[in-house]
Amino acid sequence: MFTTELVEWQIRSPKNNMVMPWWTHPILELIESWNWKEKTMLETGSGRGTAFLRDKCKWVDSIEADLQWADLVQQDCTNYSLDNGRIFAAQLPDGVQDRKQEYFDLLPDDKQYDIISVDGIGRYEVLQWALEHFKGRGGLLIADNFDQDFVWISPAADAIMEPYKEYEQVFYQPEHTNHEGKPWNTRMWQIPK
Repeated sequence: MFTTELVEWQIRSPKNNMVMPWWTHPILELIESWNWKEKTMLETGSGRGTAFLRDKCKWVDSIEADLQWADLVQQDCTNYSLDNGRIFAAQLPDGVQDRKQEYFDLLPDDKQYDIISVDGIGRYEVLQWALEHFKGRGGLLIADNFDQDFVWISPAADAIMEPYKEYEQVFYQPEHTNHEGKPWNTRMWQIPK
């Protein structure tokens, strides 16, 4: 079972006391007010917030590159009696760059997702996959740490998302100071049909 202690910047939902995804607080406040009960979601990179997302959505699939972490996430979901999702996992923490294809082979092809969250490994490639997945039908794309110092700076990711700039919302974390000019943010794009 997860420890009950939260890591810096993690918060619990005021509605159900569940740990929310480790995203910036402004986007969490917005999402808390939305009704996603009929939405399906794919999250790449699972975590303590997976149970919260399952509680909020109709269905949540998760991709994870660490089997032990996947077991903890599943146990957390089970403890909340949330069986509306699946965790696809492989053990990839060592030499992950050489084994990215194994991670992408985990992506399910039997669902059409309304929401895709990018917060695991291979983030640029997941962005590409998500944009292809949303073609012709649209969807909500969420990416944590996008263009953030010490986490994920990718000119290729900037370029692939440039055509969607008008659909982008950026949610910066107030008072977060661990950066050199590109602070922690969670971005969201409403990808059109």
